[in-house]
Amino acid sequence: MMKNNRLTDGKFISVAIIAVTVAAAGVTFMFKLYEFVAASTTGVLPGIVTATVLPYFFISGGFLLLAAWAWAGGHYKNIEAPKRDMLVQEAEYERLEQMNQRSLFYE
Repeated sequence: MMKNNRLTDGKFISVAIIAVTVAAAGVTFMFKLYEFVAASTTGVLPGIVTATVLPYFFISGGFLLLAAWAWAGGHYKNIEAPKRDMLVQEAEYERLEQMNQRSLFYE
């Protein structure tokens, strides 16, 4: 039995690239958040800046809380299970449907 080498199968490399990209986007977002706080505390139209941008931060925070809730609840542990459950249920429905069609013809 051959073992997959994590460095050569491409999966590790693609996950690493995505992780670096997401981390870079997070750093950029944190820098923009810092700029927003700095601009809103100065005399450069703090009310307009806060009133127009603050709701987006609340919405983003809500999505972050939902993602944290899903992670804490274990929703990301086995993401393939719902798909498999759906396929098993579909096969069971088809089997029951075929049984019902046979019973109609043989009654």
